[in-house]
Amino acid sequence: MMARAGGRAETPAERGEPRTFSAEERLLRDLLIVVRILAALFAYLGVLSGLAIALFLLGAFVVPGAREGPLALLGLGVAEGGAMAAVLLIWHKIDRQRLAALGLAGPRPRARRQWLRGAAIGGLMMGVVVLGWYTLVDGATWSTNPDAGRATIALVVGLVGFVVQGPSEEVLFRGYILENVRRRWGVAWAIGVSALAFAVMHAFNASFGLLPFVNLVLFGVATAVYKLRVDGGQLWGVFAIHTVWNWLQQVVFGLPNSGNASVSANTLFSVQPNMALPDAMWGGGFGPEGTLATTLVLIGLIAAVTRLQRATPAR
Repeated sequence: MMARAGGRAETPAERGEPRTFSAEERLLRDLLIVVRILAALFAYLGVLSGLAIALFLLGAFVVPGAREGPLALLGLGVAEGGAMAAVLLIWHKIDRQRLAALGLAGPRPRARRQWLRGAAIGGLMMGVVVLGWYTLVDGATWSTNPDAGRATIALVVGLVGFVVQGPSEEVLFRGYILENVRRRWGVAWAIGVSALAFAVMHAFNASFGLLPFVNLVLFGVATAVYKLRVDGGQLWGVFAIHTVWNWLQQVVFGLPNSGNASVSANTLFSVQPNMALPDAMWGGGFGPEGTLATTLVLIGLIAAVTRLQRATPAR
């Protein structure tokens, strides 16, 4: 230990050494992270619920019929946008972090490429589930919306709604929660905690059960690994995966989205699964996310991303 002029010993900080925290200080830091995560969750759910109720009442009394169909999806986007803004505000004001540290950075051309690649992956996975599993394995029947104009409006407005809804959940789970946990406890804990929290948030959805829970955990793991390993910590790719996944299953194919039923008048197609089969084959009312097909495609994505990262560790 070196002594300063005057005889006072230098502190570790003055010598450039990292500060050593006591057990009590480490526990306090851990608790503060947990409190921040819970605050972000409650802020997200509170704003989302408040706006959703307000828009529901507005639709009921001002625009009859708006509670269903394209306007309902647009309202969902507005509510989710407010919830996302609340999380971003907490990240900026309470965590005192820049948006870049959350995964919202990078040159626009790169972000655009990441988004398009994610959209292609989300489309491929849902295509395998619906075109491969539902149609070829389940023997589902298809019908087309006879009202082409209404179907077109539903496709466009639904996409706008899901362009906000999917990223809103990603900002909370693969953004705020994952990054807070990763900085304190490491990548493995970050992936696990964010994935479990994502699945638990859907626990009150209709037809929720064990297989939907497993698949939602797998979706959380897959998107977390994709963000960290493929897109270098950026959220643009998982924004697109989530957006296209939800839009295709609910608005294009007319299937339930995490237990939220579709209305055939507001979809392009109406895919009717063979409900005589076990729930794990057709979703049991939860939709594609309640099938073994989704289990397989998500495990496939996790395996592909892990293998790709091992083959190109410097990527």
